[in-house]
Amino acid sequence: MSAKTVTVKIRFADLQIITRSRSVPTVYADRNAVLAAAEMLLQGACPFPKKVRPLGVTLSSLEQGDGTAEAQLELRL
Repeated sequence: MSAKTVTVKIRFADLQIITRSRSVPTVYADRNAVLAAAEMLLQGACPFPKKVRPLGVTLSSLEQGDGTAEAQLELRL
């Protein structure tokens, strides 16, 4: 599984949330590439103007190892 987009969500102590994302034409295929992209996005948001609560990292535009898009799963209710 690989992803084309990495998003970082930063939540401040006053509950304000900002997000930063980066998409690439190829894919982030390993953990080190994802971590490097997330670190770059965080550095772009520094210095933080307020105290930070939890940070989140999300991967999207997922692809399977063979380069095909991941199929949407059906939600049966």
